[in-house]
Amino acid sequence: MADTSIAAVKGSNPYRYVRACAWAGPVLLLATLIFWGILGQNVPPYSAGLDAEAFAARVREDASLIRIGMVGQMTVSGLYLVWGIGIAKIMEAMERDNNVLSTIQIWGAGFTVLVFEIPCMAWLAASFRPEVMPAPVIQMLYDVGWLFFDIAYLTSLQMVPLAICILHDRRVKPLIPKWLGWFTLWVAISFLLLILTGFFKEGPFARTGLLNFWIEFSLFFYFWLFIAIAVIRAVSRLEREHAEANIDG
Repeated sequence: MADTSIAAVKGSNPYRYVRACAWAGPVLLLATLIFWGILGQNVPPYSAGLDAEAFAARVREDASLIRIGMVGQMTVSGLYLVWGIGIAKIMEAMERDNNVLSTIQIWGAGFTVLVFEIPCMAWLAASFRPEVMPAPVIQMLYDVGWLFFDIAYLTSLQMVPLAICILHDRRVKPLIPKWLGWFTLWVAISFLLLILTGFFKEGPFARTGLLNFWIEFSLFFYFWLFIAIAVIRAVSRLEREHAEANIDG
């Protein structure tokens, strides 16, 4: 009889697919560092301060790697939405009375997919036939990608509701630590500084600058890593709570 009860509990686990969604986050993070970052020549990106000919020479030299990186990134970027759905299921356990915040977060994650796909398409186009394209066109395509990537303020639609949800979790022991909610909110607000990318080609506010790239832009990847770890842990906790509730019942 006990074995039957345990089997029933295991069979009714509502979080089995959520765990797979949660793992999409760190898997995509690793893939992004490889495809977008290393192969795509984006860590750091090419300087906006280069003249068109010097810029095009860099792209032509690295064109094969850039193409591989962009094709790879465009292939896997949809996993960000899958991860967002996993986060939403954790948020629903914290929201309790409605799903407004988790719904907005899903839309934010979906829009973030576009923040990857559209710039990667521009960078792929720049590297597709760079040997026959005028240098200013190559530079323009690369600039279009980075300006969209930096200034499209879409990921904050994911971050802000997530932060609010974490900070309003009424559990004695929150599903996700409160400090991570404050960190997420801070990252979302700090993204406003990336708007300066559209005005500076060199210096700390440029896309390769100390402030805009190495500090502000990098915060997104720390957010990604910290939330990924927290969400996987939250799934394990919710699974245990669900199993204990069924056994007690």
